[in-house]
Amino acid sequence: MILHPSFAEQLLWWGGLWAALAALWGSICLWVDRDARQVFGNALPWNMLFVGVGVLFLVASWQGGLSTLPLSALVVPAMTIGYVALRDTKARPGDKILSAAFARRTGRKLFARLGLEREFDRVFPPPSTSGLVRSGPPPRIVLLKKDGTTVDGRGGGLDRETSQAVRTVQEMFIKAVESRATDIHVEPKSSEEYVVRCRIDGILQNIASIPGEEGRAVLSAMKVVADMDIAEKRRPQDGTFTVLMQDRRFDVRAASAPTNFGEKMALRLLDADGGIVKGGLGSIGMKDSIVEQLREITQQPHGMLIVCGPTGSGKTTTLYAALSEIDVHSKNIITIEDPIEYRLEGISQTAVNVAAELTFAKILRSTLRQDPDVILVGEIRDRETAEIAMQAAMTGHFVFTTLHANDAPTTVTRLLDIGVEATLIQSAVSAVLAQRLVRVLCTKCREPVKLSDDLKEKWGIPAGKEVTVYREKGCPACHGTGFRGRTGLHELMVFDNDIRELLVGRPSIQTIRQAARKNGMKTLLESGIGKVLAGVTSVSEMQRVAK
Repeated sequence: MILHPSFAEQLLWWGGLWAALAALWGSICLWVDRDARQVFGNALPWNMLFVGVGVLFLVASWQGGLSTLPLSALVVPAMTIGYVALRDTKARPGDKILSAAFARRTGRKLFARLGLEREFDRVFPPPSTSGLVRSGPPPRIVLLKKDGTTVDGRGGGLDRETSQAVRTVQEMFIKAVESRATDIHVEPKSSEEYVVRCRIDGILQNIASIPGEEGRAVLSAMKVVADMDIAEKRRPQDGTFTVLMQDRRFDVRAASAPTNFGEKMALRLLDADGGIVKGGLGSIGMKDSIVEQLREITQQPHGMLIVCGPTGSGKTTTLYAALSEIDVHSKNIITIEDPIEYRLEGISQTAVNVAAELTFAKILRSTLRQDPDVILVGEIRDRETAEIAMQAAMTGHFVFTTLHANDAPTTVTRLLDIGVEATLIQSAVSAVLAQRLVRVLCTKCREPVKLSDDLKEKWGIPAGKEVTVYREKGCPACHGTGFRGRTGLHELMVFDNDIRELLVGRPSIQTIRQAARKNGMKTLLESGIGKVLAGVTSVSEMQRVAK
């Protein structure tokens, strides 16, 4: 049988179209799988939808012939555009596809393959820095290197590009300080865009996006201020500098690291003036009963207070708040830290320097020869440091320190695990304070809600009693988060005779917890429930922190 040429040609065209649509659909399904994992965290529903529709049209084309292909050609772009529009509502600003920034990045990549990226930049110049543009004159801000040299963006021998980069850095710090940020992250999202994120109330938030070339110049400017090697981009580096803004001073710890799109930098802002800690224990959200107990403990002539919790839970801030209530004129107070986070008058402060072989243990040994009354050891990291600190606590010194542990009872087993003798813990430790930080509801927009029956039952509240709590909403005052500021949840375990007797053996965490509860200890969860019922924080925030 000889096919008619027109029919063979038609079959070839339709068959080619079918193969092209099948290949395109397969590529879209693979991209949706990767993208949905990143944006939605779960790709299964989208995989089922796109693969299911693909199988449906495969069966339809088998049963109905090539006449179904025009419908397929309409459905493929329609479903893809629909998915893109929906994922853009969930994606971060720098990751949106239906945006001018994405169109410019895609166009520039295509022209770069042809070696025409400079021509593309002339026709489509990069956008100005988004998120750091201010209205009105900015506050006076000064960047100081370690040697006291001032770096600013007003000339001073700098070329135009560097001056602009320094001004961008200054605007970035102004934005961070005004937002009460504790950390700034400058990281490349692609070769054409950097994103600036700030940790505000413990949560990272996008505050700006910077074009690629400007972002690289900004990183170089920060490396200059932090005394890093600007030519070294393959290895992590550390540095420090100071930011002066109006009447406030911030010590900044800078850390750079390589990524697949270039270098990123993390900046930790330390309020060198002490800020919150000058208000003492009563200014950090503790219950009055815990404040009274801690004041009684820290005024003892000897002993040890351990504050435990994860990184960023405010342990050092709590210790400094306690130190600020001790009379610096009648007592010799010495701190050993890595690094020094707050500067308080009348206190001798020493920083750990591993490169110079100045470890916690070595500095602590020399400190004991300085006739101290109170010693703050920034963190117990090993058995040697723990034993020296505890021996100091037993020989007429009061020692403050921190330890990474989940709660107060876990601290005891953590010390036993690193090799500290139980008898040493019995004799030296006076109390353990566990803490977490929760975000405080914005009082301008928080919404009242009724507490659910399930939570009433869990929290031991009578079922018939109506309890009003608050939840977050979001407004301009809190930048749409629903929260403004943070406060602490605290769990204080005072070492009484019952707990000390338990340490003769190898007690379980549960046994220690039961003894502490019997002695009146309130858990972190109970502290969180109290904050929720008082309208300080929301149920969801408390459950996020105190599980």
